[in-house]
Amino acid sequence: MSTVSTGTANNAPDTAAVRELLGMMSTTLATLGKTFDTLTEQSTRVATLGPQLDSAHQIHQLRRQMRAQEKKQDIRINEVKTMVKDELKVQVAELLRAQIAEAVRDEIKKQVSDEVQEQLKLRVPVPIEEQAAESTQQLKDVRTSLINSESRRANAILRASNLDDQLAVILKSTGEPSKYFPSDLKTLFGYDNETAKILVQDYELPASESREKNLNKFMAHTGVQFHLIPVPILADP
Repeated sequence: MSTVSTGTANNAPDTAAVRELLGMMSTTLATLGKTFDTLTEQSTRVATLGPQLDSAHQIHQLRRQMRAQEKKQDIRINEVKTMVKDELKVQVAELLRAQIAEAVRDEIKKQVSDEVQEQLKLRVPVPIEEQAAESTQQLKDVRTSLINSESRRANAILRASNLDDQLAVILKSTGEPSKYFPSDLKTLFGYDNETAKILVQDYELPASESREKNLNKFMAHTGVQFHLIPVPILADP
């Protein structure tokens, strides 16, 4: 009996200790559970932030690359600006050089032309065109003089007895005969006072109010060697 009681009394402290140990273990497990939960949550957050941290790093790297690229572009742009500026200077210089050369050539050509004209005026007072016109007129005058000289020689043999013979044509200063030039002396003697006056005026002869004087002036101009003598009209006795 005493053995049983002793064993029971001796086991009581062991049960309390076991219970206390179990309680401590439960508390520890609870704490560990909370710790694991916290760690899990933190791990999840870290896993979630991982890509963000990678993206931030990539963005930083990209910004660095962009800044480096911008620097390269700025350097290239400055190089292009310098090149364009130098090339533009060269092109402008070439253009101005060509324009200046052309202007100089034109000015030299103008000066040479003016000098030649001046020398021609000094050496040849009359322009070539005027000389040509004068030469043509002189030839025309010589031709008219030759024809009139031959015509006057032919008309010199005419007499009052052959009034129907052909009257050789006399040319005016223009080189043409008058439209009133008679074909023969008989026709001439048939002209009235007005026609006779127009005829002498065509040949630039001094006209008179007398028909006979005008006819005699024209006959003398054509080379005829006799004159028309006016016959006075006598009154009826």
